[in-house]
Amino acid sequence: MEENWAPEEGAGQGLAQRLHQEGLAGPLRWLENCLRRAAGDREEDGVSHPVPLVPLTEENEDAMEDQRFRTLLRQLGLRPPSSEQESFWRIPAALTPQQLRRAAASIAHRGPDPSEAPPKCPQ
Repeated sequence: MEENWAPEEGAGQGLAQRLHQEGLAGPLRWLENCLRRAAGDREEDGVSHPVPLVPLTEENEDAMEDQRFRTLLRQLGLRPPSSEQESFWRIPAALTPQQLRRAAASIAHRGPDPSEAPPKCPQ
């Protein structure tokens, strides 16, 4: 994949929704926050550096091992560790703040999440 490749609008949306339903809502929120933070930093600093995605929880670590989660990362334009020295996936420097925000928006959860439904009132 080329360094200047950019994800399409809404990339990863369908896969993200499936992963939400399969219990990966936490790691998806973490990824969304990482993308938004990187976008904000790039706007503030005016500089782009590759940003490693460092999973600090076991749940996020497990997600990073999940083949479908990795497919989603690729669809969003993120890149896998490129050498023995790198152990983390990275947000490439080439992605603009706008592209990062679009990627974050495309994986943000839409629709009802059964685990977050308000408790039903007895009739």
